[in-house]
Amino acid sequence: MAGNLKKHRFELNRPGGGPYAANPRVSLCGAALRSLTRTALSLLCLTALLPAAQAAAGVSVFDQVTTANKPFYLKLRTHRGLLAMGGVRGTFWIDAQKVGDVLTGADGYGFLQYTATTAGDFTITARTEAGQAEGRLMVIAPSAPTVLFEVEALAWRALVSQRDAVAQRVMQQMAESYTIVYLCGMIGKTAARELIRTKNFPESAVLVGKDRDQFARLERRGVRLYAVVGSPAVVSAAKKHCARRFSFEAQADARFVKNWEDLLDQFDQQAEQQ
Repeated sequence: MAGNLKKHRFELNRPGGGPYAANPRVSLCGAALRSLTRTALSLLCLTALLPAAQAAAGVSVFDQVTTANKPFYLKLRTHRGLLAMGGVRGTFWIDAQKVGDVLTGADGYGFLQYTATTAGDFTITARTEAGQAEGRLMVIAPSAPTVLFEVEALAWRALVSQRDAVAQRVMQQMAESYTIVYLCGMIGKTAARELIRTKNFPESAVLVGKDRDQFARLERRGVRLYAVVGSPAVVSAAKKHCARRFSFEAQADARFVKNWEDLLDQFDQQAEQQ
Protein backbone atom coordinates (compact mmCIF):
# COMPACT_ATOMS: atom_id res chain seq x y z
CA MET A 1 0.00 0.00 0.00
CA ALA A 2 2.70 2.47 0.98
CA GLY A 3 4.61 1.70 -2.20
CA ASN A 4 1.88 3.29 -4.31
CA LEU A 5 2.79 6.79 -3.14
CA LYS A 6 5.64 7.23 -5.63
CA LYS A 7 3.56 6.06 -8.58
CA HIS A 8 0.95 8.79 -8.13
CA ARG A 9 3.49 11.54 -7.57
CA PHE A 10 2.72 15.04 -8.82
CA GLU A 11 5.16 17.85 -9.53
CA LEU A 12 5.17 20.95 -7.36
CA ASN A 13 7.11 24.18 -7.66
CA ARG A 14 9.79 24.30 -4.98
CA PRO A 15 10.44 27.85 -3.80
CA GLY A 16 14.08 28.83 -3.81
CA GLY A 17 15.30 25.54 -5.29
CA GLY A 18 18.53 23.92 -4.15
CA PRO A 19 19.07 21.01 -1.78
CA TYR A 20 17.16 20.75 1.48
CA ALA A 21 18.90 21.46 4.75
CA ALA A 22 19.88 18.28 6.54
CA ASN A 23 19.09 19.36 10.08
CA PRO A 24 19.64 23.10 10.69
CA ARG A 25 20.33 24.41 14.14
CA VAL A 26 17.47 26.32 15.63
CA SER A 27 17.98 28.98 18.28
CA LEU A 28 16.35 28.63 21.66
CA CYS A 29 14.66 31.94 21.07
CA GLY A 30 13.05 30.70 17.84
CA ALA A 31 11.93 27.45 19.42
CA ALA A 32 10.43 29.30 22.37
CA LEU A 33 8.60 31.66 20.02
CA ARG A 34 7.07 28.75 18.12
CA SER A 35 5.99 27.09 21.35
CA LEU A 36 4.36 30.30 22.57
CA THR A 37 2.64 30.78 19.23
CA ARG A 38 1.19 27.26 19.29
CA THR A 39 -0.10 27.88 22.80
CA ALA A 40 -1.62 31.20 21.69
CA LEU A 41 -3.34 29.47 18.77
CA SER A 42 -4.83 26.90 21.13
CA LEU A 43 -6.04 29.57 23.57
CA LEU A 44 -7.51 31.57 20.69
CA CYS A 45 -9.51 28.55 19.59
CA LEU A 46 -10.71 27.99 23.15
CA THR A 47 -11.71 31.64 23.50
CA ALA A 48 -13.71 31.46 20.28
CA LEU A 49 -15.64 28.51 21.71
CA LEU A 50 -16.40 30.13 25.10
CA PRO A 51 -19.80 31.62 24.09
CA ALA A 52 -21.00 28.17 23.05
CA ALA A 53 -19.51 26.62 26.17
CA GLN A 54 -21.64 28.88 28.35
CA ALA A 55 -24.82 27.29 26.96
CA ALA A 56 -26.98 24.63 28.62
CA ALA A 57 -25.93 21.08 29.42
CA GLY A 58 -24.28 19.05 26.69
CA VAL A 59 -22.36 15.89 25.87
CA SER A 60 -19.15 15.21 23.94
CA VAL A 61 -18.16 11.93 22.30
CA PHE A 62 -14.55 10.94 21.63
CA ASP A 63 -13.41 9.50 18.29
CA GLN A 64 -11.81 6.06 18.41
CA VAL A 65 -9.34 4.14 16.21
CA THR A 66 -8.77 0.40 16.60
CA THR A 67 -8.48 -2.91 14.80
CA ALA A 68 -11.07 -5.67 14.86
CA ASN A 69 -11.43 -7.98 17.87
CA LYS A 70 -9.49 -5.70 20.21
CA PRO A 71 -11.49 -4.53 23.25
CA PHE A 72 -11.41 -0.80 23.99
CA TYR A 73 -13.54 1.81 25.75
CA LEU A 74 -16.09 4.10 24.17
CA LYS A 75 -15.87 7.44 25.94
CA LEU A 76 -18.16 10.42 26.52
CA ARG A 77 -18.22 13.49 28.75
CA THR A 78 -21.26 15.34 30.04
CA HIS A 79 -20.88 18.98 30.95
CA ARG A 80 -22.62 22.26 31.62
CA GLY A 81 -20.54 24.84 29.82
CA LEU A 82 -16.95 24.11 30.80
CA LEU A 83 -17.93 22.35 34.04
CA ALA A 84 -18.34 18.57 34.34
CA MET A 85 -21.76 17.07 35.02
CA GLY A 86 -21.60 13.81 36.96
CA GLY A 87 -24.31 11.25 37.61
CA VAL A 88 -25.80 11.51 34.10
CA ARG A 89 -27.18 8.38 32.44
CA GLY A 90 -26.42 7.78 28.79
CA THR A 91 -26.60 5.24 26.00
CA PHE A 92 -24.01 4.39 23.35
CA TRP A 93 -25.01 3.47 19.82
CA ILE A 94 -22.83 2.26 16.95
CA ASP A 95 -24.65 3.31 13.80
CA ALA A 96 -28.22 2.12 14.46
CA GLN A 97 -27.32 -0.50 17.07
CA LYS A 98 -27.53 0.15 20.80
CA VAL A 99 -24.44 -1.26 22.52
CA GLY A 100 -24.87 -0.30 26.17
CA ASP A 101 -25.63 2.16 28.95
CA VAL A 102 -23.32 4.26 31.13
CA LEU A 103 -23.48 6.51 34.19
CA THR A 104 -21.00 9.38 34.23
CA GLY A 105 -18.72 9.86 37.19
CA ALA A 106 -18.09 13.04 39.16
CA ASP A 107 -15.66 14.17 36.43
CA GLY A 108 -18.39 13.86 33.79
CA TYR A 109 -16.77 10.95 31.96
CA GLY A 110 -18.53 7.73 31.06
CA PHE A 111 -16.91 4.60 29.63
CA LEU A 112 -18.24 1.45 28.00
CA GLN A 113 -16.08 -1.47 26.92
CA TYR A 114 -16.68 -2.49 23.32
CA THR A 115 -15.12 -4.83 20.74
CA ALA A 116 -15.57 -4.21 17.03
CA THR A 117 -15.73 -7.36 14.93
CA THR A 118 -15.54 -5.94 11.40
CA ALA A 119 -13.43 -3.26 9.73
CA GLY A 120 -14.98 -0.02 8.50
CA ASP A 121 -16.03 3.50 9.48
CA PHE A 122 -18.88 3.78 11.97
CA THR A 123 -20.73 6.53 13.83
CA ILE A 124 -20.64 6.57 17.62
CA THR A 125 -23.74 8.22 19.06
CA ALA A 126 -24.16 9.09 22.74
CA ARG A 127 -27.68 9.92 23.92
CA THR A 128 -27.92 11.31 27.44
CA GLU A 129 -30.15 13.48 29.61
CA ALA A 130 -27.71 16.31 28.78
CA GLY A 131 -28.11 15.95 25.02
CA GLN A 132 -26.84 13.93 22.09
CA ALA A 133 -23.52 13.91 20.21
CA GLU A 134 -21.67 11.89 17.60
CA GLY A 135 -18.11 10.70 17.11
CA ARG A 136 -16.21 8.56 14.66
CA LEU A 137 -15.11 4.94 15.04
CA MET A 138 -12.45 3.76 12.60
CA VAL A 139 -11.80 0.02 12.61
CA ILE A 140 -8.80 -0.56 10.36
CA ALA A 141 -6.81 -3.57 9.19
CA PRO A 142 -3.75 -4.43 11.32
CA SER A 143 -1.62 -4.20 8.18
CA ALA A 144 -2.81 -0.68 7.27
CA PRO A 145 0.08 1.82 7.66
CA THR A 146 -1.26 4.64 9.82
CA VAL A 147 0.21 8.15 9.82
CA LEU A 148 -0.57 10.40 12.80
CA PHE A 149 -0.66 14.16 12.23
CA GLU A 150 -0.69 16.63 15.11
CA VAL A 151 -3.35 19.26 14.39
CA GLU A 152 -1.55 22.04 16.28
CA ALA A 153 1.57 21.43 14.18
CA LEU A 154 -0.53 21.66 11.01
CA ALA A 155 -2.06 24.91 12.25
CA TRP A 156 1.39 26.34 12.95
CA ARG A 157 2.64 25.26 9.52
CA ALA A 158 -0.36 26.87 7.82
CA LEU A 159 0.31 30.08 9.72
CA VAL A 160 3.98 30.39 8.74
CA SER A 161 3.95 28.95 5.20
CA GLN A 162 0.72 30.28 3.63
CA ARG A 163 0.78 27.46 1.05
CA ASP A 164 -2.63 25.91 1.60
CA ALA A 165 -3.01 24.53 -1.94
CA VAL A 166 0.25 22.58 -1.67
CA ALA A 167 -0.64 21.30 1.81
CA GLN A 168 -4.03 20.11 0.56
CA ARG A 169 -2.54 18.21 -2.37
CA VAL A 170 0.16 16.57 -0.26
CA MET A 171 -2.34 15.49 2.41
CA GLN A 172 -4.77 14.13 -0.19
CA GLN A 173 -1.90 12.34 -1.94
CA MET A 174 -0.77 10.71 1.30
CA ALA A 175 -4.34 9.65 2.14
CA GLU A 176 -4.31 7.50 -1.01
CA SER A 177 -1.54 5.31 0.42
CA TYR A 178 -1.86 5.67 4.19
CA THR A 179 -4.54 5.76 6.85
CA ILE A 180 -4.53 9.35 8.15
CA VAL A 181 -5.41 9.99 11.81
CA TYR A 182 -5.23 13.34 13.61
CA LEU A 183 -4.11 14.10 17.16
CA CYS A 184 -5.12 17.23 19.07
CA GLY A 185 -4.46 18.73 22.48
CA MET A 186 -5.56 22.08 23.91
CA ILE A 187 -7.12 23.13 20.63
CA GLY A 188 -9.88 20.55 21.21
CA LYS A 189 -11.72 18.27 18.79
CA THR A 190 -14.26 20.86 17.61
CA ALA A 191 -11.64 23.44 16.62
CA ALA A 192 -9.44 20.68 15.15
CA ARG A 193 -12.26 19.46 12.92
CA GLU A 194 -12.93 23.01 11.76
CA LEU A 195 -9.26 23.46 10.83
CA ILE A 196 -9.27 20.17 8.90
CA ARG A 197 -12.45 21.23 7.07
CA THR A 198 -11.28 24.74 6.17
CA LYS A 199 -7.89 23.47 4.93
CA ASN A 200 -9.57 20.73 2.86
CA PHE A 201 -7.50 18.02 4.52
CA PRO A 202 -8.74 14.41 4.37
CA GLU A 203 -11.52 13.67 6.83
CA SER A 204 -10.62 11.20 9.54
CA ALA A 205 -10.78 10.50 13.25
CA VAL A 206 -9.47 13.20 15.61
CA LEU A 207 -8.04 11.69 18.78
CA VAL A 208 -7.82 13.89 21.86
CA GLY A 209 -4.44 13.48 23.55
CA LYS A 210 -0.96 13.29 22.07
CA ASP A 211 1.22 11.91 24.86
CA ARG A 212 2.96 8.55 25.36
CA ASP A 213 -0.27 6.99 26.64
CA GLN A 214 -2.00 7.75 23.35
CA PHE A 215 0.68 6.00 21.28
CA ALA A 216 0.79 3.02 23.67
CA ARG A 217 -3.01 2.77 23.53
CA LEU A 218 -3.01 2.61 19.74
CA GLU A 219 -0.31 -0.07 19.80
CA ARG A 220 -2.36 -2.19 22.22
CA ARG A 221 -5.29 -1.90 19.83
CA GLY A 222 -3.21 -3.37 17.02
CA VAL A 223 -2.82 -0.16 15.01
CA ARG A 224 0.31 -0.13 12.86
CA LEU A 225 1.98 3.19 13.61
CA TYR A 226 3.82 3.85 10.35
CA ALA A 227 4.79 7.48 11.00
CA VAL A 228 4.14 10.52 13.20
CA VAL A 229 4.27 14.14 12.00
CA GLY A 230 4.22 16.80 14.69
CA SER A 231 5.93 19.17 17.06
CA PRO A 232 9.10 18.25 19.00
CA ALA A 233 7.06 17.32 22.08
CA VAL A 234 4.78 14.96 20.15
CA VAL A 235 7.49 13.17 18.16
CA SER A 236 9.51 12.76 21.37
CA ALA A 237 6.49 11.15 23.05
CA ALA A 238 6.22 8.74 20.10
CA LYS A 239 9.89 7.73 20.20
CA LYS A 240 9.36 4.28 21.76
CA HIS A 241 6.30 3.51 19.67
CA CYS A 242 7.06 4.67 16.12
CA ALA A 243 10.35 4.55 14.23
CA ARG A 244 9.43 7.11 11.55
CA ARG A 245 9.05 10.55 13.08
CA PHE A 246 8.97 13.82 11.14
CA SER A 247 8.78 17.46 12.18
CA PHE A 248 8.76 20.84 10.49
CA GLU A 249 11.02 21.92 13.38
CA ALA A 250 14.60 20.70 13.71
CA GLN A 251 15.15 18.55 16.78
CA ALA A 252 16.90 15.35 17.83
CA ASP A 253 13.99 12.89 17.93
CA ALA A 254 12.68 13.37 14.38
CA ARG A 255 13.71 13.79 10.77
CA PHE A 256 13.52 17.47 9.84
CA VAL A 257 11.29 18.35 6.87
CA LYS A 258 11.72 21.76 5.29
CA ASN A 259 8.29 22.00 3.65
CA TRP A 260 5.36 19.95 2.38
CA GLU A 261 7.25 18.76 -0.72
CA ASP A 262 10.13 17.59 1.44
CA LEU A 263 7.72 15.62 3.62
CA LEU A 264 6.40 13.84 0.54
CA ASP A 265 9.97 13.21 -0.70
CA GLN A 266 10.96 11.60 2.59
CA PHE A 267 7.88 9.38 2.61
CA ASP A 268 8.78 8.31 -0.93
CA GLN A 269 12.29 7.42 0.21
CA GLN A 270 10.92 5.37 3.10
CA ALA A 271 8.57 3.51 0.74
CA GLU A 272 11.42 2.69 -1.66
CA GLN A 273 13.51 1.24 1.17
CA GLN A 274 10.81 -1.27 2.13
